[in-house]
Amino acid sequence: MKYRKACEVLPTVPAVDAYRQIAPTVFVAFGVTLPELFEHAASAGFSLVADPATITPTYSWPVVAPGDTMDELLVNWIGELALVAHEEGIVPSFFVVDRLEEGGVQGSLSGLPRDQEDTGGRLHGLTDPKPSIVVVPDGFWAEVHFDHRQ
Repeated sequence: MKYRKACEVLPTVPAVDAYRQIAPTVFVAFGVTLPELFEHAASAGFSLVADPATITPTYSWPVVAPGDTMDELLVNWIGELALVAHEEGIVPSFFVVDRLEEGGVQGSLSGLPRDQEDTGGRLHGLTDPKPSIVVVPDGFWAEVHFDHRQ
């Protein structure tokens, strides 16, 4: 019951407090809504690559990921963001979920071409293939483990 215990000790976090780092590549992401949770989880993971506060996004790319459950959608969303960022040579700093339902998630990532920003490596996706999304009184949270390499 790892999640129940963690949920009991975590204080209620306002929506503006997007995430809290609890280990070098593990974050607890919070969101008042599921789309907000997905956006905050992406922001947490990509903050390992570059400080989003230092990047003014100038380009935007669409992202679509399939999945049958919300947990699977979160894994596929992060994986697809990492793939698009790598293939397009992007340092992402801003994420938007436009549509989230069983079967798929659709949104976008914004950022700069990699040659315009010095980065701290590449985000490959999630190392824990089954993060559990937990419903709490003020929204949702999920512990997400990121695969980040220099």
